[in-house]
Amino acid sequence: MVFGFIFFVARGCVATQESTQVRKYVTSADSLLSDSTNAGRNELQGALRNAGGDPARLDEEALSQVANRSERFYLQALGQEEVPPEFEDAHHYLITALGVRSGATERLVQAVSEDAGGFTEELRAAVEDYRTSDSIVANHFIPKVREGLQRAGQTRDQGYLEEPGPFMDYGALGFDVASVAATARSDPGALHGVEVRSVRVAGRPLYPNGNVVLTGADEPTFAVTVANGGETPESAVDVEVILNTSAERQSKSATIERIEPKSAATVQVGGFLPGELDETARVTVEAGPVEYEKTLGNNTLTGTVTFGL
Repeated sequence: MVFGFIFFVARGCVATQESTQVRKYVTSADSLLSDSTNAGRNELQGALRNAGGDPARLDEEALSQVANRSERFYLQALGQEEVPPEFEDAHHYLITALGVRSGATERLVQAVSEDAGGFTEELRAAVEDYRTSDSIVANHFIPKVREGLQRAGQTRDQGYLEEPGPFMDYGALGFDVASVAATARSDPGALHGVEVRSVRVAGRPLYPNGNVVLTGADEPTFAVTVANGGETPESAVDVEVILNTSAERQSKSATIERIEPKSAATVQVGGFLPGELDETARVTVEAGPVEYEKTLGNNTLTGTVTFGL
């Protein structure tokens, strides 16, 4: 009996330690991403806005500080030693996203010090890199962390991870860097169209007219993958999920900031209240439509979710 007691106590201690490590990783990653986003949306954005579109008025010291902070965040992620095995894949994406931001910001500083005349072009390239980093975080890192939490049986710890917004407000930079992309997106003659490529509920695929049974601690959180089958990038693509339970009609929305042509992006839509036990609720998932889209038949996917034991 004594040995049995010691065994169960030891096993409980190990489980508690593992749970703590998982939560510690999620909170530290969330803090790192938040700090990175703040550096972009506040410090870098402020320096660009204050210049009023004139590279000669840029505060090189302020840009250098942002570059130094971005590099520090990248090195911090790169040197992190205690990464729980459930998050090893996710951590690679975090390192990549922060590395992209660090490199792009460092090149901006070099452009100011070496050739202010070419700064706007360098900023245009940096914006594309920043958008890429946003996509890596939203479409790869966050979903991988959620998968890791499911494997660890700690889905409730998703509350410690907030999906950060884009690195910057790209439409309010103070520099005209989006004119080419804006012209392409507004071209009514180009092919425009998005579609719901796939939907997963609590990690399980929801097929058209199919059903997903949620059991145990499963939460009705929807991972919606939207594909851009058009010829130009699409930005601010709206995604809406409607869950019709017997108690109420619930509607939650999210926005995919940007989807490149012939590619796809995934967004998480959650916050739904579960239905009654053994209840089957109707689900409707809709993406878009985007401007000038003509074919709308593949913008919607419908199915059902059953709330089991």
